[in-house]
Parts: sequence; structure tokens; C-alpha cells
Amino acid sequence: MQRSKNWPAIIERLNRSPRGELRIRMGSPGSAQVTRCRLLATWANLEVKTLGSTIHLRLAS
Repeated sequence: MQRSKNWPAIIERLNRSPRGELRIRMGSPGSAQVTRCRLLATWANLEVKTLGSTIHLRLAS
């Protein structure tokens, strides 16, 4: 069983990244889509896309 991701820590890492972008690998395309919706509902300054089971996070400009 995989442990759940610490999204506040991941968002903090995104804020510190020089490019303002991160890619996070999820377990399945469905979990990536659900997580995308949850992230958009929680954080207002994000652009979130999914490609298969990968989530692309980017700081909104």
C-alpha cells in the first residue's frame, strides 16, 4: 500500500522551485484526475494539468 502524498509540502516545494513547475507521478490516471480537482479547489494560485497518471503543477501567473 502506498502512503499518501503530503500536498502542503509538495506545494511548498513548488513555491521554492526556480521554474515554478513540478511533475508528480500518481498511481493511475483516475487518481490523477481526482487529485487535480482537489488541488484546484484547495489552492487558487495553481495551474494543474494531467497527462495519464502524471500531474503537472505550475504556479499561476
